[in-house]
Amino acid sequence: MDNNEFEQLSSLWQSSEDKSLPHMEKLLKRHKRQSFILKLNILIELSAILAVSYLLLLSFLENMPLIKQAWIGFATLWGISLFILMSKSRLSSLKHLKSAQLSTSLEAHIKLIKNEIFRWELSIKATWIFAVAFGAFIGSECYFSTCANNDLLHIGLSFIVLLVAQVFFVRKGKTAQKVLRTLTD
Repeated sequence: MDNNEFEQLSSLWQSSEDKSLPHMEKLLKRHKRQSFILKLNILIELSAILAVSYLLLLSFLENMPLIKQAWIGFATLWGISLFILMSKSRLSSLKHLKSAQLSTSLEAHIKLIKNEIFRWELSIKATWIFAVAFGAFIGSECYFSTCANNDLLHIGLSFIVLLVAQVFFVRKGKTAQKVLRTLTD
């Protein structure tokens, strides 16, 4: 092998490195934006858990009806469980985002996308659980006491918000799965 062939082989090898990760710039930009969102979500959810825990404490101190205490207790337990699972996934993603492999490894990006898909699927399941429990709470409250028209309006709006959240979670999950398929193909 002479020097000319060696130089050609070397230039061919160097040019093929850039082509091995076709969407790397897009992925890096997406994940950097996601880093801020992950941190913000942890803070927002922690604040919500503290607020619901405070409401649970107040419900016991003010001797609210047992059904309301049960509902607030469920919401607190549901929120803490969801927060722990989501935070574990988010912290894993943040660890991957800080690693040096992110700029060179396609596998690191795939792990990040899989974590994101897990969080969207968990959000979908958790929202269904919350909606069913909320329906049971409302049903029992209306059965044992009266429901005013104003209450029914608030209940209807609450279910609409839960439905909109489900649609949002499903769309974001499908988008993440599409990105994962693109990376693995």
